[in-house]
Amino acid sequence: MNPTSRSISRLLHGLVLLLAALLLAACSAAPIAPEQTLTGQEGAVVMKLITNSPGETDPAETLSAVRLERVLESGEKQTGRDIVVLTRTRKATYTTAVFSGMVAPGRYIIKSITGASGNMSYFYPIDAKFGSFDVVRGEVTLLGTLLIQPRLGTRFVVAYVPPEAELQKTFETLYPALAAQTRGRPQHGFVPTLDLDRRAALAPQVKRLASIWHGLTQTADGEFMAGSKLGKVLWRKSGESRWKELDVGSWREVLSVRPYRGGLLAAGEEGLLRHSSDEGLTWKSLVPPDDGLIQLAQPMRDGGVVAISRRDSLWTVYASKDLDAGVWQKLGEFSDSRSINVPWQRSMSFGQPERAGVMMPNGDLHATDGRTLFRSSNGRSTLDVNALPDGTLVSQTVVMTKTTLLSPDWGQTWADLDTSRFVVTIAFKDRQTAYAVGPVAPSLMPGKLGLMTTRDGGRSWSQTGSSPGMTNPYAVRQMMVDRADGSLIAFLPENLIVRSTDEGKSWKIVKDN
Repeated sequence: MNPTSRSISRLLHGLVLLLAALLLAACSAAPIAPEQTLTGQEGAVVMKLITNSPGETDPAETLSAVRLERVLESGEKQTGRDIVVLTRTRKATYTTAVFSGMVAPGRYIIKSITGASGNMSYFYPIDAKFGSFDVVRGEVTLLGTLLIQPRLGTRFVVAYVPPEAELQKTFETLYPALAAQTRGRPQHGFVPTLDLDRRAALAPQVKRLASIWHGLTQTADGEFMAGSKLGKVLWRKSGESRWKELDVGSWREVLSVRPYRGGLLAAGEEGLLRHSSDEGLTWKSLVPPDDGLIQLAQPMRDGGVVAISRRDSLWTVYASKDLDAGVWQKLGEFSDSRSINVPWQRSMSFGQPERAGVMMPNGDLHATDGRTLFRSSNGRSTLDVNALPDGTLVSQTVVMTKTTLLSPDWGQTWADLDTSRFVVTIAFKDRQTAYAVGPVAPSLMPGKLGLMTTRDGGRSWSQTGSSPGMTNPYAVRQMMVDRADGSLIAFLPENLIVRSTDEGKSWKIVKDN
């Protein structure tokens, strides 16, 4: 954890403990169930919340409670029944949080948003920044989407997306019985104010700000792609130097981007599946296999597409021969697994035109060739996995210490390279040549970090350069060998991308905020 993270943790931990005591006296509203309807004594509240952190300390997956307070009339005294806590629904998202609950009629404000994971606690004092809203008996209050942009220290900016088609679709998908019951009835939202309009005007600006890229992949000829929150795509064409940020026209998180039919295929939260044939200028919505979290949509060598989707803790694998027709074949399903050693780690997807798969944090691998599902295991807790263009799998694992495993046969057998447990990231040019940000002379402690190179498949390593971390040698999220020219590309926090053409002796910024 970096110093900023520690300071945030210390400052906010006490606040969260204090708030937790207050919440004990509050009325907790369980997330609305798919079959649940209004009884006639209350109204329903539904809202989305997205944090768009540019660094590693993103609380998105940890946020778990939204505290509402009823606006009191003159002379009224607050009781526990005037405080309502909405809890989170976890169905088909990772970082987009959906909160819902049945709430007694009245006028309310959002007071605060909280969450915790491990030794990190988060507390956002909203304090009526969006004004007030009404909960009406027998009707739905659809609040829209709150966008939280963390800043340095404990500061943050809050923007607002009014209720739109995506939120309406979320509401109807997650709560079909309630949606059917209230169809045709009025829907309520925040009381219009000039400040609410100002926060709505901030939303496009927040979308353009830096956020963490994930699902990074590269084709055999050096085309780079990645997804991000708020419907963004990072793209660099092979042979070009410019990195482009594209907008798929959604607020949903993009988890997978792949080349498809001369264009780009993007997939993500809540059944997001879109194709662009004009370099991201426009996007066509395609029929997804389901409304789950599509973590990977991988075009295959035969022209078909494999989609791997998660809903709750169940993964489902689909194949399609014709995306335009929206016809999908279900190949199979399997349950999500966790690891005791790395409880924070979530499952990882990866793919090549020959196969696609999901690696569980406990080392279980589920893969498909578009026709059949295969299962294997590396027997270790897994932190990272990716596939080289020749199909070799590279996996960062840990039992007592961290190391690197290679599999030439898609997970049937694994070889341990016995790399230092202090390696930050590793990138393979081929099975013999690789580069790692790791200790120059590891011992009990890592000591100095540098760019280490092997040319004999990991049997020996020598320092050829420095870590690409500009302010901190550990501040490297991922590193890859550019298949277009053999240079090294490193991805850092705050949307920074650097490049080295001399095996780490010098690094040049090629993209920043």
